[in-house]
Amino acid sequence: MKNQEEKRIRTNLLCRTGIIDIGSNTVRLVVFEGPSRSPRYFYNEKVNCGLGVRLGETGRLNPKGARKAIKALRRFISIMNGMNLKLVYCVATAAVRDAIDGPQFVNHLEEKFKIKIWVVSGKEEGILAASGVLMGWPEASGIVCDIGGTSLELAYLKGGTIKKSQSFKLGPLALDGFYQTEKIKTNMIYENLSMIEKGFPNSTQVFFLVGGCWRALARIHMNMNDYPLRVLQGYRISVDSLSETLKYVSSTKVQTLAKATTSSLERLKLLPDASRVLQALIDNFRPKSIIFSGYGIREGLFYKQFSSEIKEMQPLLEACRFLENNRARFPGFGEVLYRWLRPIFHDISQTDERLYLAACHLHDTIWQAHPDYRSEVCFETVTGANLGGIDHEGRVFLALALMSRYKRTDFNTVNKEILNLLDETSIRNAMMLGASMRLGSMLSVTISSSLMKTKIFLEDKYICLSLNEKDNFLGEVVEKRLTHLAQLMGLNPKIIVD
Repeated sequence: MKNQEEKRIRTNLLCRTGIIDIGSNTVRLVVFEGPSRSPRYFYNEKVNCGLGVRLGETGRLNPKGARKAIKALRRFISIMNGMNLKLVYCVATAAVRDAIDGPQFVNHLEEKFKIKIWVVSGKEEGILAASGVLMGWPEASGIVCDIGGTSLELAYLKGGTIKKSQSFKLGPLALDGFYQTEKIKTNMIYENLSMIEKGFPNSTQVFFLVGGCWRALARIHMNMNDYPLRVLQGYRISVDSLSETLKYVSSTKVQTLAKATTSSLERLKLLPDASRVLQALIDNFRPKSIIFSGYGIREGLFYKQFSSEIKEMQPLLEACRFLENNRARFPGFGEVLYRWLRPIFHDISQTDERLYLAACHLHDTIWQAHPDYRSEVCFETVTGANLGGIDHEGRVFLALALMSRYKRTDFNTVNKEILNLLDETSIRNAMMLGASMRLGSMLSVTISSSLMKTKIFLEDKYICLSLNEKDNFLGEVVEKRLTHLAQLMGLNPKIIVD
């Protein structure tokens, strides 16, 4: 079993891979590495080129943008050569595929830099965006809305399967040419969306928003509502909550918007038209909630390469296993710890099971931090970590559990606004999980064979710890930590020595 686990971890590793994304507004280089099911961002750089500026009027790529893109690619190719990447992908989207001189531009880049560029169709772009969403939420259902500089892609997800994809020329750079009146521009948006093809539902519970404009919108919403976390991936809000932000963005000068977010001025200039498109989409599909996805076509390109076996893996657990394998003192102990403490947590859902197992994988990954600060470092690390397959409430639960794993939780050191993301029951459960991990790891000194010689279970009003006398594991610290766990669970501690 151990050899199979090690083989699975080893074969699931992603060699360092570069992706160049030639978009209508930006050109970006991202280098990924780590576990393929949950890749980490090794390097990330973008240049605002504006290839699609005035494309709707001229039919051609913006000459200034083309020069900036060539300059950016020259640097990106040099960076990748220095990294000695084994795999490199280069994709171009709406501006390049729609421009009259797009093929000429692609040929020039391919000859100059000795690369192969995949110019994706509108349908393919929507599928890649939806695949990016599936990278983070394997069982996702809803409408994916990916807005770029010159295009909007919609994709319909149902139970983790992409059912439909369609592209529209409704990116903010494409809309910028309709100067007459806002009413004419708005009517044009609704007219285009009236041509949504059969296969899309009339309504949906969830919108998954993909793209730089939506991310900028999320940052503004966070600031307007004093939201305590600054992680865009998995940021979930109600449509009603978003309405005020959309009105604000549509009626506010760019210079004022810049004070409410770290997004670039070039991006912020696109937000009013992007907001009009989003409002039209909301009117059409009537979603109840909005989820912002930090994963898009670049992550989707990876997902499309996966075997069915890798696609079925849980991104959260794969990321946490990878961290344990690379940072813990005794990799593999997390799985043993989870099986050991599972008998004292009866009524937990499948989602909770993943969180509990994830916590066990992460329980010893911060051990190199100074002992006086491990607890706080855990909290800060987990709430901001690059993790897929988890919502913001789950992040806080994990962070609180790991904080409690290192010491009795002092809420005075925790941002109260962040704690408000959880209800009292979830906070208590996180603390109990942390206390049980603290007991198990200390009892066995994170050695699997030692922990497997003991058992913990519930019996009437007692939480029982069973030990073998000959192993000599019993001590004052063990008794104190069992007592603390029992107090949190409202039970009496009981030690059984055989």
